[in-house]
Amino acid sequence: MENDINNKLIKKNNENVQENIKNENLVMYVDKFLYYEEVILGKSFNTIRGYRRDLLQFMEYLEEYEEIHNFEEIEMMTFRSFIAYLNSPKRLEEVEKNDKNVKSIENMENSDKKAKLKPISKRSINRKISALRTFFKYLQEIKVIETNKASYINVPKFEKELPNVINRDDLNNLRHVINTEKITGIRDRLIIELLYSSGLRSIELINLSEFMINIEEREVRVVGKGDKERITFFSENAKKWLIKYIEEKKRQYANYTREVLIVNSKGKKLTTRSLRRLISAHAHEAGIQKEITPHVFRHSFAMELLNNGVDIRYLQELLGHSSIAATQVYTHVSKAFLRDIYMSTHPLAKE
Repeated sequence: MENDINNKLIKKNNENVQENIKNENLVMYVDKFLYYEEVILGKSFNTIRGYRRDLLQFMEYLEEYEEIHNFEEIEMMTFRSFIAYLNSPKRLEEVEKNDKNVKSIENMENSDKKAKLKPISKRSINRKISALRTFFKYLQEIKVIETNKASYINVPKFEKELPNVINRDDLNNLRHVINTEKITGIRDRLIIELLYSSGLRSIELINLSEFMINIEEREVRVVGKGDKERITFFSENAKKWLIKYIEEKKRQYANYTREVLIVNSKGKKLTTRSLRRLISAHAHEAGIQKEITPHVFRHSFAMELLNNGVDIRYLQELLGHSSIAATQVYTHVSKAFLRDIYMSTHPLAKE
């Protein structure tokens, strides 16, 4: 059901953006590429959505500013000019001007104008470059172009942001503000405990069914990115709230089903947006100053394990990372943590 809604949103967004792209040949190859990535390679919905958004933006740029209608006409300077355009004042003016006409799915979910008018970050530019490289590599493989000039684009360097985590005091404050006299409060407490103790992604959490959980063994079978399955675990605390929540669901919802674990007040599947909102609301009520999102608990899960000596390869398995490079970002934070411990405890540290 959710995939159907996602696909409809993508289709609607695609049609809106394509109104500005007259050359159907360019768009045709974008569609072929997206089909290949999604159906043949099994890339996730979010990955496909990102590719579509970034590539259609590039196609619009080609027609509007470069008057390019054939991939072979693209030179290195074309890519450089596009990157320069992304941070230009002219682009920001166009975003504001065309706000009512062209809306990405991302903007449908968040209509905050200030956010859309911010200059594009180096991280976002790197993502767009990565999309272009992958797309033009595909074009080269299917013999549309001879040389993948996108592979030579220089990637802007930036310092990696350290993962945002929640400390124990804030976690306890968050727990205490949740009203567990209501079923929605029991649900929210379960969500916090599961996210913090199992390292689940938000989409993995809302896609859980009761069939995927072994309560006695405190195990959960997760279907992650690319439909890859893994096993992770949850705490005794999470087990307690899980049992309580399932009991209350059976008692209060006439449409109770084991197919969906986390539901809204009407007994229907919770959305990722609702999940984010409820966590943010509880964090605000708890007086937590920094932004708390579902992913913050995943970061915190990783940090807790690393700081307690878990091998990074095991952590990679628990997080469901296909590459250990994605897991290694936590080692930088862990080293900072260890340094603080060393500096505050070793008698000769400051001599």
